[in-house]
Amino acid sequence: MSDSTSAISMSTVTLPRYLSRPAFREISKETITTVAPELADTDFNYIRDGLQCLGPEMLQVLAGVQAEPISSVLPKELSVIVNDLSSDMPTHMLAVYSRQVSAATKRRVTLFPVHNIILASHCANLPSLPTSNVTPPESAGSSISVPVVPLCIPAPEVFPQLSTFLYTKRIDHLLASLLPCPAPQPLYRDDPTSESVLSLLQQFANKLATTYAHAMAVNGLWRNACALGIDDEKLWCALDVAWEVLITALAISTGKQL
Repeated sequence: MSDSTSAISMSTVTLPRYLSRPAFREISKETITTVAPELADTDFNYIRDGLQCLGPEMLQVLAGVQAEPISSVLPKELSVIVNDLSSDMPTHMLAVYSRQVSAATKRRVTLFPVHNIILASHCANLPSLPTSNVTPPESAGSSISVPVVPLCIPAPEVFPQLSTFLYTKRIDHLLASLLPCPAPQPLYRDDPTSESVLSLLQQFANKLATTYAHAMAVNGLWRNACALGIDDEKLWCALDVAWEVLITALAISTGKQL
């Protein structure tokens, strides 16, 4: 999935010059119908637009979910405490892990509560989600039971940034989580090929300090988006901006040419 043109080599790690976009599959109507039968005849773009409005409130509910850490065997269902009833309840608990662990290292699994409609409307390569019949509790601090879904992705450590973006669609917030300092708005709002944007990008890159860790975070989020089949123009705009800024900054700091 990486671009064949190498940009920067850091010891044994070579970073691609560009983050290429794979050929995406369309979200199937069956996927949406399975998780939300009432939306079976609803235009897909209308669904996404509606979720962009509701997403922040749904994300707020997730922030109030409490779950006990899993010590050994992954259960099929998990009881969680919900402290915010202002929007839809989570439907599933993702058990996110990476396949790339050494034989001597215990695999780390991190739990993330999610809403199936958010995932189903964005992730073409989503694994099959078990049926979820969550009944909203009557009071905050009550428990609900949600199905647990194992999810193997390339970079679990940056899944929170990706998940949050799918709920909020805030490019500025995503870039703030990926870059050492806030990016100027023209970098992601104006024509990326214009002379003014290219000049601003160079100026911004000159200001950045050590950025290798940030570059690896962006690279990990890109690999996650490819693995999950997320075809979202705002997401890819943010990735392109973050990568170009960081690769340029790395080239400046290492004295290498792009």
